Amino acid sequence: MSLNNSGNKIAVSVFLGAALVAAALYFGLTKPKPSFLSNQTMNQISPTVSILPTMTPTSSSPAKMAQKPPSSSPAKEISWKKSDLITALSQKTGISENEIKFSVGQEIKKEGKILLNGSVSREGEMGGAAFFAVVDQGGVKITFTGQGVPNCAEVNPYGYPISWVDYCVDQGGNTVAR
Repeated sequence: MSLNNSGNKIAVSVFLGAALVAAALYFGLTKPKPSFLSNQTMNQISPTVSILPTMTPTSSSPAKMAQKPPSSSPAKEISWKKSDLITALSQKTGISENEIKFSVGQEIKKEGKILLNGSVSREGEMGGAAFFAVVDQGGVKITFTGQGVPNCAEVNPYGYPISWVDYCVDQGGNTVAR
């Protein structure tokens, strides 16, 4: 009986080994191989192009060999200054710039813009209002200030997170989930 049991163990071991080898070959051969110029690789390549001169019999002068890379102006980095935010808040609320008191609660950087939320009030007064702002190439724009539910047109086009404001008032005056 022990000889038969030993034979079963060997047979099971051979079967499991063959199954493991087959699975490794299957997944190893069917896994997509990354291409040198895949989209992921292309996105990681620096946009700066450098063109190296080549020596050819017809272009032996250094002036012909030295080529400039194409000029590409880097995208302007989006940022904001406290003074720009104060000016925008003053224009939106009607509070003079020297009386504006504000704090930024959250700042989210997205491609081409920065989203801000916070609170604003008049210096020396209790309470205040919430505000939402978008900063882009055009500068700081306050899209909403207030204590209530904003209009959908003040928040939806800018991509503010739902965690900042989960309801808004539509054109018909109805409060709707964002």
